[in-house]
Amino acid sequence: MSELKSPIRSAEVSTVCELLFRTAAEGLVVVDATGLIVLLNPRMEELFGYALDELEGRPIEVLIPEAVRNRHQAQRQHYQDQPAKRPMGIGRELFGRRKDGSVFPVEVSLNHFELGGQRYVMGLVSNVTLRKQAEDELHRVNAELEQRVAERTRELERATESVNEALEKERELNALKSRFLSMASHEFRTPLGTILSSVDLIGKHTAGSAVDERVGRHVSKIRSKVRELTGILNDFLSLDKLEQGQASVHPSGFDIVHLSIDLLEELRPLARPGQELDYDHAGEERHLFQDRQMLANVISNLVNNAIKYSPQDSPIHVRTRIADGLLHLEVADQGMGIPDEDQEHLFERFFRAGNVVNVQGTGLGLNIVRKYLELMHGDIGFRSKVGEGTTFTVTLPVNLDVPPPTKDAPFP
Repeated sequence: MSELKSPIRSAEVSTVCELLFRTAAEGLVVVDATGLIVLLNPRMEELFGYALDELEGRPIEVLIPEAVRNRHQAQRQHYQDQPAKRPMGIGRELFGRRKDGSVFPVEVSLNHFELGGQRYVMGLVSNVTLRKQAEDELHRVNAELEQRVAERTRELERATESVNEALEKERELNALKSRFLSMASHEFRTPLGTILSSVDLIGKHTAGSAVDERVGRHVSKIRSKVRELTGILNDFLSLDKLEQGQASVHPSGFDIVHLSIDLLEELRPLARPGQELDYDHAGEERHLFQDRQMLANVISNLVNNAIKYSPQDSPIHVRTRIADGLLHLEVADQGMGIPDEDQEHLFERFFRAGNVVNVQGTGLGLNIVRKYLELMHGDIGFRSKVGEGTTFTVTLPVNLDVPPPTKDAPFP
């Protein structure tokens, strides 16, 4: 096998080294022990703006800004005493000085060698202007971003302060509203009770007289309006308690049949002429452990709505049934029904369907009903068609202490 040989003969090594030295993309400079330049490549002359051979024999400090030349001489001597291969100016910014006096950032790496008993130092010099500009731009952008973050933080703090102030004002307004409603409850209920008592007395004193029929009609109207005002007041008070989180359930044992019959008897005087309130309970189980007053409010509200939004001579059906741990309540009427476009908003606060503008109401009843049912772990749904009536269905657990079943048992 023939011996492998280098493509460059040893005689040509010096030529190659010189070629590499002169064609290097970075500046190369060699100085002697006294700091005089003994050799440099064309790139070095190009970087510092000197003509050919113009730098040889001159001190290396000619390439350093005047402000740091004296310090550099001491540093150069220290390197001569303890020479080592290392980057120059670690942790410091270095600058070179061109022939025309302009200054530019540089990066310098040093190494030493001995030749003919003399020590020399070779430096590799790179122009890092572009990198320095990029770093400066990065620092500028970072500083700008930090400033923006600080400004946004201050804006957020101001916004948070404004929100807190707004929340505090809202709390104050809510407290004021609650105090007003509490006062209104007392101040309105007293005269309304007096009016109702006086009307009852008028009805009794005029009974059997010649004006009995006419007085009776007016007495009936007054009673009806007093009940309406009382209902409106109750709605506002109930909504305020619910929204303030002051409403809580108080479960007790009771009979759903007895409760339903008592409520329908109370509501029967509100029915229009010919309206029949029909009640039926399916099955033998009829006892609940729930919040009796909340459930009474739910039933009263649904039946009262059925009376208001149904014509004369139309039946209203109320049905209850207990199955699979759930109470199922259904209130059905043959009234005006709910337009399709209004049905999705039916349980919203103060919402009233477009076809009931001539019927008095606050638009709070169904919203309150749903909130009560949420407290009792119940649910409400409905089906309705304009001109054919509406049916509301309520489901809630029989025992409030037991989690509700996952499946509903519909009416048969």
